[in-house]
Amino acid sequence: MKVTGAWIEAAHVQQVLALLEEGGHQALLVGGCVRNALLGQAVSDIDISTDATPERVMALAGAAGLRA
Repeated sequence: MKVTGAWIEAAHVQQVLALLEEGGHQALLVGGCVRNALLGQAVSDIDISTDATPERVMALAGAAGLRA
């Protein structure tokens, strides 16, 4: 089953996913956002799981000018 929704295409979501993937890591949308989308409910927060360490996420975010 494929989850779809405007929240997936939002610029800020795509920016973080691209940042992680271009940094050589997996990035998956998980948790309540997926559950709510499947249930047809509003998505109010986004959870992303990655194989990057917290230190790597901070380094990638910092290099991109993002606050983690």
